[in-house]
Amino acid sequence: MTSEQHQFTAQGRTFPVILVRKKVKNINLHVRSDGTLYLSAPARVPWAYIEDFLEKKTDFIIRAMEERKQKFPILTLSDGDTLYLAGQPYRLDVRLGLHNSIRRSGQTVFMELADDTPVMRQKLYHKLLQALGKKLFPASLSRMQPLFAGLALPDPVLKQRVMRSRWGSCMPLKGIVTMNTYLAIDHVMLHELCHFLQPNHSRHFYDAMTIRMPDWKARRQAMAKYLPYCV
Repeated sequence: MTSEQHQFTAQGRTFPVILVRKKVKNINLHVRSDGTLYLSAPARVPWAYIEDFLEKKTDFIIRAMEERKQKFPILTLSDGDTLYLAGQPYRLDVRLGLHNSIRRSGQTVFMELADDTPVMRQKLYHKLLQALGKKLFPASLSRMQPLFAGLALPDPVLKQRVMRSRWGSCMPLKGIVTMNTYLAIDHVMLHELCHFLQPNHSRHFYDAMTIRMPDWKARRQAMAKYLPYCV
């Protein structure tokens, strides 16, 4: 499986494209919340053919983007955007410069771009989140572990990864918990730790969640407001 990055322009709008080559029979298209077009396609299909496929899907792409805008605001990582980091608002200040870098100062996030592309903006944003995650995930683990007192729960190895469709993952036999970089949230940490007790999503798993965090369902519903920031 290989991944490629392209751009597609339609109706005066340019969309970043992530193309994954893998063992599939057809071209599959998913319009992500950040405006990225995610496609999977067979290895030998040329980009020109895929571009023609996207042109035929233009109306669908534009309609999907408009529907998402109505439901959730879309974070474009543009100058002046508001980012929420650890629950606190930060103003994004984007400037062209000699380097690609990102840093926080006060309540501002400064993004310097030598390569001003949507892909680079996203890469720097992920870099910032990952740096924060190195502190936030261990802190969340420390808050959740006492809820398992007396059960000899292993002290897991914590990892993080940017994920689009999963909260995280737990490998009980290896003692590894991998958290979604976007979700430094206690109830997500609790969810993964409960897999040391129940490696599935059975009734017993959700009972274990409810005993330790009775309002976890409400917390899960509240996660919808974070969707615009998962870009």
